Amino acid sequence: MAIKDVLAVVDTGDKDEQFLRDALGFAEFHKASLSVVILSALPSADYAFTIVRPYAFLQDYTEAVEAKQERIGALARSTNVEIRTISDQPSVIFVKTAVYARYADVVLIGPADSYDHPPIRRETAESILFSSGRPVLILPGGYKARAIEHLAIGWNATREATHALRDATTFASPGASIDILVLDAKPTLKGHGSEPGADIARHLARHGFVSRVVPVRGGDEADGDALVTAARRSGAAMLALGAYGHSRLREMILGGVTRDLISGASLPLLFAH
Repeated sequence: MAIKDVLAVVDTGDKDEQFLRDALGFAEFHKASLSVVILSALPSADYAFTIVRPYAFLQDYTEAVEAKQERIGALARSTNVEIRTISDQPSVIFVKTAVYARYADVVLIGPADSYDHPPIRRETAESILFSSGRPVLILPGGYKARAIEHLAIGWNATREATHALRDATTFASPGASIDILVLDAKPTLKGHGSEPGADIARHLARHGFVSRVVPVRGGDEADGDALVTAARRSGAAMLALGAYGHSRLREMILGGVTRDLISGASLPLLFAH
């Protein structure tokens, strides 16, 4: 299915001009409608009353949102961009953004350093992945949208990886090359089968893609970094990954690919859950 509705997530800061330009270019390339949601996280009411008078506090946030809307409008110029704002407690922001995401084909998020509040960015991305049913595409700075002739998938034979592969093929040109990156994979009766990656490679070949299995060894690198390194080495223009195959709590404590990479990487990362 073609990409026709794109949602980009920003906050009220001023670090994201490049990301906004990249999102506008992405929507233009795909001839898609672009909606930008501005996250304006409000501290708790107790915090507001103890630090500053409530009306002054709210005025500051209102002015920040208005300034951001004007900046987006100036960058968009004649492009028709819908701008939405969520000014609320962080927990409410996470829920509302996931609802908005259900009406987009893909959600764009910039690298962590393009946000004034990276923790809210991370929690919002996680909420979208768990609650919207839509993929999240994390763009590197200065990304120029183009036809994807070569992509990579981090394949571990899970439901999440299957969803990521399905979403990634939306971006792939007909007959594109797809590298199946299998990280420290071993034959199993459940999932990989007797030859890790071989079954999904055959499946992709039947759909007209040029697929190959690429074994990846973790070694001294974190798993996420090893997958990015392998994708870059093969020349892939995008890396698709299943998000949070383990629980968020386990990844928070022990680490994991999603936890390692959700801040962004040197190539576009497509996450699906």
